[in-house]
Amino acid sequence: MKIRFLYSLALLAFIAGFAQANDNQDYVSLSIGQFDINDNKDSSEYRIEFLAGEISMLSPGNLSLKPFYGAMLNGDDGKYIYTGLRKDISLSNNIYLTPSFAFGYYDQGKSKELGYDLEFRSQFELSYQLESMNRVAISLNHISNASLGDRNPGVESMVISFIRVF
Repeated sequence: MKIRFLYSLALLAFIAGFAQANDNQDYVSLSIGQFDINDNKDSSEYRIEFLAGEISMLSPGNLSLKPFYGAMLNGDDGKYIYTGLRKDISLSNNIYLTPSFAFGYYDQGKSKELGYDLEFRSQFELSYQLESMNRVAISLNHISNASLGDRNPGVESMVISFIRVF
């Protein structure tokens, strides 16, 4: 798991040189999809996120990372409350790649046991910006405890998001 974390950081540093979106808008993202897509205990997933438009004080150098805050609920009553940093990378006039990294508290409910209460999420999102400045996106993420617990099974999710200017 530590290697995945290091790969995620290296990738984020690599893409920092690409064009970034000059968008200082705040957004609210509503998502629906599937929790644990690589296992037989999958369930539905619902998310709400607040995507801040201002660059974080924690953003190192010229990375221009922006904060976000979110909550996830899955169909088996699992809950994840998290915060992190993201970077919008403009691939064209209205297509964006947004890698992000978050940490937060996971409550299993009747869902998959992830081995620890503190969990980390790395995600890639591909979005299309409409004329209204709203976006439609698809994202894939991985949640794990970075081997902090005795067990670290991890989980992957895929969701579709509707991102609205706030």
